[in-house]
Amino acid sequence: MDKQKLRQWAEGAYAALFGEKLTCVCCGADLFTDGHFCESCLQSLPFNAGFVCSKCGRAIDADYPVCLECKADMPAYTEARSAFRYEGEIVRLVKQFKTGGRFLAAAFAEYMAPLLLSEFSDADFLVPVPMAELARKRRGYNQAELLAKELSARTGIPAEYSLLTKTRETSAQKQLSHREREKNLQGSFHVAERKKCRGARVVLVDDVLTTGATANAAARPLLAAGAVKVLLLTAASVPYREKK
Repeated sequence: MDKQKLRQWAEGAYAALFGEKLTCVCCGADLFTDGHFCESCLQSLPFNAGFVCSKCGRAIDADYPVCLECKADMPAYTEARSAFRYEGEIVRLVKQFKTGGRFLAAAFAEYMAPLLLSEFSDADFLVPVPMAELARKRRGYNQAELLAKELSARTGIPAEYSLLTKTRETSAQKQLSHREREKNLQGSFHVAERKKCRGARVVLVDDVLTTGATANAAARPLLAAGAVKVLLLTAASVPYREKK
């Protein structure tokens, strides 16, 4: 038996006797307690725990009610919150999550769920930000849907996976400005079951809040269908940086 097969056999035997071996999703170190991160990585993660804009939930430098971007152009959604700042290792993990790392949904949801229960405890249901069908087929999954499933299981708040749909492909947004993103996404989301929205408090779920263009485009049809609140919960958000 070669070394690789021997190692696979040993790992299989270990899992059968003691359960699945847990490793840190960030550095790969063995874990000896519950959770997804080792103590060292956990202490270095950029939690979004300082001053945040009360509207978009992004990190800000001082205790102001809202950031200047929200003040100048108020988002369509009611409020947003995120577990992490989109910095450091979180950037790498989010990119991994988008490119095959489905297992990271549980790691992100571990820190999103307490935020959901503390900030949006009156939510009626969760709605993952949808992908167009072709984009979903290319990736093989919708990461927002994986997060919603994990959050629903952890909090008991139901998730509606077909209520909001994305009706067309949109151009890649990475190089676009906020205004260009808004125009690119205009009219691309559709509410399939309007009755469910009437009087509802909806939590949109996504991986990252960048400019907020996607959240706005998804929130508008939900509000138009009668939702009283459209809240946004993401794994991470890009901190607000004041332009100098």
